[in-house]
Amino acid sequence: MSFMERWGESVDPGNTGNVDISAQHETCRCLPLVAARFVAVVIGLPVAWYKIIPHVPLPLFQAIALVIGGTLVYVALAYLINPQPDIENLGWAGGLIDHPWRYSDDINRTLLTAQCFLGPGRFIAESLLDVRELFKERQEAGVRDERLETRG
Repeated sequence: MSFMERWGESVDPGNTGNVDISAQHETCRCLPLVAARFVAVVIGLPVAWYKIIPHVPLPLFQAIALVIGGTLVYVALAYLINPQPDIENLGWAGGLIDHPWRYSDDINRTLLTAQCFLGPGRFIAESLLDVRELFKERQEAGVRDERLETRG
């Protein structure tokens, strides 16, 4: 942080985003979208693992455990940590040029970078959670139908 950024921020502070650390998820109700996302995850993850595992300099079993375990940790962190930058304060020209008198735009660009890095993991986590919720709803609907049939 330069002197100009420190001085400029004290005179005219800019808004910064925040980091939401919670496990809140709004379930998607669109069956075709849930199915397409699930298929993309089920096909994409093994393909990515297949491409990565040969390049890990460990015995095969250890490489598989490391890559899959690392993926699980990444997906969990991506689901729990949700950076939300203030996109109105990314710098000049939509974030292409650093604002020379503010450091809050640097914070927002860092949050945006974190959001881009964690995005694929969040996509995987939300896709799997949507499928789980869909099956849970279908199962509960089936139980309710069975109860109605036994009463009637």
